[in-house]
Amino acid sequence: MDAAIKSILPYLENETLEMILQHLSEMGVRTADDMEFINEDELTHLLSPVDCRKLLRSFKRRGKLCCTKNIKFSLGPTSPVSVQNSTWVSTFCVPWEKTHESLRHCLAQGKRPEAADRRHMVRVIAEAIREICLNPPFRQCAELAKIIVDKYPESFEDRTEEGERMGNGYYTLSKQLRTRIEFLNRDNTLARLRKPKQLVHALDEDLPGPSKKCAKMDSYGCVNWQPSELPEGENRVSLLEKKRELLTIYSQEGQRGADHRRVSELMTLLYEQQRRDINATPPPNMSDLQKEWPFLFVQKFLLQHFCTLTGIDIELRLRESLAAKGSRVLKYFKSQLLKWKKEVKTVLQHLQRQMEDVDLGLASILVMIAHFKEKEDSLFLLADETSTRADAEAQLSLPSTPRLIMLGESILEAKKWMLSIEGKVVLQLSDHSDFTSALSVLFGSYYVFNIEYPEEAATSLEFIQRFFVRINPEQSKCGSKVQVSRKTGKMVQRRNESLNPHVVSFIRDFIDYDWQNN
Repeated sequence: MDAAIKSILPYLENETLEMILQHLSEMGVRTADDMEFINEDELTHLLSPVDCRKLLRSFKRRGKLCCTKNIKFSLGPTSPVSVQNSTWVSTFCVPWEKTHESLRHCLAQGKRPEAADRRHMVRVIAEAIREICLNPPFRQCAELAKIIVDKYPESFEDRTEEGERMGNGYYTLSKQLRTRIEFLNRDNTLARLRKPKQLVHALDEDLPGPSKKCAKMDSYGCVNWQPSELPEGENRVSLLEKKRELLTIYSQEGQRGADHRRVSELMTLLYEQQRRDINATPPPNMSDLQKEWPFLFVQKFLLQHFCTLTGIDIELRLRESLAAKGSRVLKYFKSQLLKWKKEVKTVLQHLQRQMEDVDLGLASILVMIAHFKEKEDSLFLLADETSTRADAEAQLSLPSTPRLIMLGESILEAKKWMLSIEGKVVLQLSDHSDFTSALSVLFGSYYVFNIEYPEEAATSLEFIQRFFVRINPEQSKCGSKVQVSRKTGKMVQRRNESLNPHVVSFIRDFIDYDWQNN
């Protein structure tokens, strides 16, 4: 089955292939003949719509695909060594006796082991795995990591500073085991499964071109993405009347109508209808949504919608998190100045010159953007303090994905903010707002409007999400399949991870540093 899929979609990463095979197995697929019973919507979370159609159409014409005939479904990879040992995980015994005594002591007491002890443990386990299965796929490493983490969650589970689980909790250990095995197999060409990274040529017809419309995302991290029931005592007709009432108020008073209690009541009652419109297929563009729901583009109601959607008062959460963590993040970087790259040092030096009036939350995020080697303009755009909406749209190159327009002489000195989406300014923050309010609106817009993180800001946004907002689902909110290589500047295939490894690594290192120094 894996050979058949690879023949149809030869550019698939091995990890994606393993996820597809596992998903098909869970649905009961055992032979290629079973694929005729699979629908496109059952694979869209793993493949693009075009790839789904290619795959399913090819299997339906399987008479032309001799490679699929009578091939039994196997979750193992194409390596003969691994196929023979595809069930090794269930019987594998971790050689704890070969790990450091200090690590075993931590396990007995339910404590986190030292980094050196953990690295040694990974090496020991990887060696033991290779004695049974020379090159297991990531999926099998993840199965073993889950067993270990389930047994010793206090010692190995991926957690935030608050002790909340990040993602599935065992991603980091899975990644470490797989990476170590790949390293050990680096000179063994027969054992390696992973193909070399392929450059994605700029003229490749499969490369997605620039879009004026945001890519949409599903119910990632939401608790009330699409209500299944109407408000009590309401029906479609009564809700339509209330929506008309809302539009009438806006046509008469504009955004000033947002202060009326009746508007707040109506926006709450109409949440289900707002989600229906936002979640529609195909998704609406921002200009259409603004016409249908103008009050949703008022600061107060966008944040209220986010709270209903996720169960989190985002402005309160960010205000508490930035106050508690912002200065500590800066201390983390300043106290280890020599280990950082030029980009981080440059930002720290710039902050040092303006430290008196700097918002520490903003400062910490600017440092993190530099640390992740992303660009400030992937989140923030600078405009003159006197700029109007029309000025910003005329003078700035506004992308399709959300940007926070900072009005001032510099990003650090900005005291007014606007939000742009799909090349238009869609919201201007109130005069009494501060940076925390502005960041709440920027981040909240990705969730409220189902927008996936753009590749150029994916790491910084996932950091804000997991570290400051503390939303920790198992997958990433960036679905881009290509990215610009930070080493070569060329387009390369992007591997979609369940957790961003840079974010997980920083949070783990920050927690260790903070514990040792405080």
